[in-house]
Amino acid sequence: MIRPPLAAAEGPDGSAAPPAAAPFKCGEASVRLPLDGALARTGRLLAAHAHVQVLAIGSSSTQGVGASAPTKAYPAQLQAELRRRFPGADIAVRNAGIGGETIERTYARLLAELDTTKPDLVIWQVGTNDALTADAAEDKFAAVLQAGLDAIQERGIDIVVVDQQFYKTVRDPARYERFVRMVEKVAADEKICLFPRYRIMRSWAAESSGRLETMLAADGFHMNDNGYACVADLLAEQIYRIVSEKRS
Repeated sequence: MIRPPLAAAEGPDGSAAPPAAAPFKCGEASVRLPLDGALARTGRLLAAHAHVQVLAIGSSSTQGVGASAPTKAYPAQLQAELRRRFPGADIAVRNAGIGGETIERTYARLLAELDTTKPDLVIWQVGTNDALTADAAEDKFAAVLQAGLDAIQERGIDIVVVDQQFYKTVRDPARYERFVRMVEKVAADEKICLFPRYRIMRSWAAESSGRLETMLAADGFHMNDNGYACVADLLAEQIYRIVSEKRS
């Protein structure tokens, strides 16, 4: 799934330039990537070699807090990974992430983006800040999430929901996991695609190699370039498998 490094080029003085660094190798997810949900619109456009507009919306882990540059945030890397898996495809991923948002603020922006950006596929990263906010009501979170998904589906737009990140030192694990399960349940009930970020990151944390730490920024919370590369790689693979499965 990872492209080989570029061949060494000549430096300005005619000597061999240092070889380009090999991309970070994420490897296969130890958690099954769900293939539920029909990305029918995306699949049709790809088959017709038409333009595919992807909207990535969410909070800091969509914006790319912790990355060394905007090009290292997951949406930019996802665009590259999707273009690699679908050669010749006209795919654009818009990064509409704003750090610190809870679901109500993102929902308001989502409604505006649906009518201005007019995406074919929405990737909605949701729930981490709500789960970490003590006064965020669980029933209200579920209702706003449902309203957002309804708004997307009513417009015939494909959806992938990205659930919460795993966080080792969360103060109230039981409450946090209730929010995770809410996202999982709504995705299952609506038969839409879920990218299980929480379970993937938890599986990394369980590895004795300390793999999770290699994915995190200095604050120990946000992802670094490696972590965002893995999210992009695994998410692109999930989308590729769903689209390819529906074609066959």
